[in-house]
Amino acid sequence: MNNKVLTNSLEDYLEIIYIIHKNSGCVRVTDIANKLRFSKASVTRAVNNLKSQKLVTQERYGQIILTSLGIETAKLIYERHKILSDFFVKILGVDSYTAEIDACKAEHILSPKTIENIKFFLNKSQESHEL
Repeated sequence: MNNKVLTNSLEDYLEIIYIIHKNSGCVRVTDIANKLRFSKASVTRAVNNLKSQKLVTQERYGQIILTSLGIETAKLIYERHKILSDFFVKILGVDSYTAEIDACKAEHILSPKTIENIKFFLNKSQESHEL
C-alpha cells in the first residue's frame, strides 16, 4: 500500500474510481462528480492529489487510470467496504441502503485486525449455513 496515508476522502475517491472502472472501464472527472454529487473542481483537486501520490494517471482532461499501486490500494479499500456491508446485511439484518452508508463510514475507522476478524466471522457463518 502507499507509504503516504490517504485521507478518508481520498480513499472514497479511489474506491469510486475503482468501482466506475470495474463497471464501465472508463473513468472521467464528470463520472466521479456525478456519482459522488461533488463539483468537478473538487473532483479535479482530489484526482490531482491522487496523481501526486502515484495512485492514478490522467492526461489533461482525459481518462483517469489507476496505477498498479492505485489498483492494489483501491482493492483493499473496496474489500473493507464489501466485508462491512455484507456483515451489516447478512449478520445484523440491516437493509442494504443503510449498510452501504454505514460501511462507508466504518471502513475508515476500524482497524485492519477488526476487519479481518469480521471477514473470518462472515466466512465461518457462511460455512455453517452451507452444511
